Amino acid sequence: PVQVVSDTRRLSDVEWFRDVYGDVVQTVRVVATEETRKRRDWVFVAGVDDAESECGLDQGVTFDWVITNDGDELSLDEQLDALLRWLRGRL
Repeated sequence: PVQVVSDTRRLSDVEWFRDVYGDVVQTVRVVATEETRKRRDWVFVAGVDDAESECGLDQGVTFDWVITNDGDELSLDEQLDALLRWLRGRL
């Protein structure tokens, strides 16, 4: 009853899942501020981080769930708990 796809990179990927599976598709985006990402040793690399495979979903997708992962473990746990409750409710 539930299938999890851990990574899509392009709008066409999301559109395909929505076309094939319809309303059961839930999209989840995990975000962190640029400051947080830099604290985690991320460094922007031109030609990589601005490629469609990295930023193709920055526009054009309305995500069902947006999970903020900026280092606040309690907040992250609460967000993930809500998502898991929703998933369990569909089983």
